[in-house]
Amino acid sequence: MFGSMAQSGLFDSVLRDRLCSMNLKKIWPFFAALLSGVLLALCYPTWDISALIWFWALPILTALWFSEPGNKKDGRARSRAWRGWWLGYVGGLAFFLINMSWLAEVSIGGAIALPFYLAVYFGFWGAFAATIGRWDPADQELVEGQVLSGWQKFFAPSWAVLRAAFLNGAMWCGLEWMRGVAFTGMGWNGLGVALHENLYLIQVVDIIGVSGLSFVLMFCACISLATVVRLIHEFGNRGVRPHLDFTVGIAMIMAVFLYGLNRINQAPGETKDIRALLVQMNVPIDQKWDDAFLSENMNDYYNLTTAYVETSHYDLVVWPETAVPGRFFYPWVQEVFNRVLASGDFYLISGIEEEVQPAEVYNSAVLMKGTTRNYQMYRKVHLVPFGEYIPLRGIFPPFEWVAGRLIPSDFEFGKEFEPLVLDGGEYQVIPLICFEDTIGSLARKFVRAGVPQVIVNVTNDGWFWESAGSAQHLANARFRCIELRRPMVRSANTGVSCFIDELGSLFDRESNPPFERKIADDVTGSTFVTGVLPGTVRMRIDSPLTVYARFGDWFSISMGCLALVMVLIRNRKIISNQNKG
Repeated sequence: MFGSMAQSGLFDSVLRDRLCSMNLKKIWPFFAALLSGVLLALCYPTWDISALIWFWALPILTALWFSEPGNKKDGRARSRAWRGWWLGYVGGLAFFLINMSWLAEVSIGGAIALPFYLAVYFGFWGAFAATIGRWDPADQELVEGQVLSGWQKFFAPSWAVLRAAFLNGAMWCGLEWMRGVAFTGMGWNGLGVALHENLYLIQVVDIIGVSGLSFVLMFCACISLATVVRLIHEFGNRGVRPHLDFTVGIAMIMAVFLYGLNRINQAPGETKDIRALLVQMNVPIDQKWDDAFLSENMNDYYNLTTAYVETSHYDLVVWPETAVPGRFFYPWVQEVFNRVLASGDFYLISGIEEEVQPAEVYNSAVLMKGTTRNYQMYRKVHLVPFGEYIPLRGIFPPFEWVAGRLIPSDFEFGKEFEPLVLDGGEYQVIPLICFEDTIGSLARKFVRAGVPQVIVNVTNDGWFWESAGSAQHLANARFRCIELRRPMVRSANTGVSCFIDELGSLFDRESNPPFERKIADDVTGSTFVTGVLPGTVRMRIDSPLTVYARFGDWFSISMGCLALVMVLIRNRKIISNQNKG
């Protein structure tokens, strides 16, 4: 009896150990993917631990490359691509749920639904990395099934790693580009944005764009993991081989750094300087359209502005998006603007709603001087879905049901990409409203060669209160200055109103010591304050066109197409093998 009990206990112990081992094999890859998503979220504001951008992908790559998908109940092998998709999706979902949690200030549903959609792009990359982009150390001695020898065997491991790193980087940056254009686009916080404070490493985006910089980061992440695995294997076998892949990775980083060093130390050339004034009222979003606060808010705009323009000369005054909560041709709105314009000889640019007819309303930016009769208008081209319009309104019944409760009517899409002209054409303004300054492919359409230009962004980040949304918005916006080599001024209702130079820096480097040119509390550093910021904007007179300004996201599109070709080739081989079988 006791022997039977002992045998039964031993059997139960072995069974438990085996079940634990089996469960661990099944779930550790998903924990690794989850960890990568969390680490990636920590790379951006509010945490801003940018050093993690070099390491965040190591757990999920380990899972994609080295975990086995196992078998189905009928004994057939599970699809590595399908498992890779789910691993990528889990990592992406963890990242976006944390990274975009500030959306909950506006809509909890949106803060959940949008990450579930955006994670799909991580899923496609995961499927690719687990199959076509997979690096398997066991296969590094073979090429197309043939055993290598001599010098080929010596360098084969490095070539295998370089191939995997290149393909994964290509697929990643191609998908980042696609995420930025599909369904009006949401390219928010690509990998490259995590380096927004490292001016030396981000200057290369004037050639390859910010999504192209993500290629460099993913390429280096793949090489880092492969190098660690190879060294462990080689030390265990007491036979270290050349690491050409590691050398290439270091050389790529050095090339990017030296390019940035050269751009930063390059003489700016002749510039046209203007004095600009940014006004940030910090009006709470629940008071902005409340008639009880209207008179007080308009008086505050008038008093803050005139206190500066009546004592010093300014060329340009910038108010934020929908600074005046009415429509441009309303008599009282005209009175507000004319009262301010009469206080000095300057241009005023402000966000405003423009009603052409009752059914045609635009979110616009108006530029005026002297009187509202002398105005130029830019109508926002890139509207925010479910914020400024309802997609498929009147076609898809569920959206129509939501539309009547959330957004009674849509804004119309602007269609023009013409810069606003100042001083008879001496310089131009590239007008961008709200999140348009996060979209390089849109901003580049306003660029004109041979004319000094400044990007002016008017935004209202007050919707997101004192969350990470405004800091992330600024981090993304800085890359437009580098991609186009144009300075930027940003006026926010609240959040971050600042000056950014063509290197993507907020600092006035000509002052000693340099200071950050943004509206912030002197003691706490908070940017959620009422304030006015004067500054000098330096625009290059020669106003050259960068590679990015000329050709846009050519690099990311090329890499994405290459990855797609590899997918088609692989599928063709699979179909061919199935037919032979």
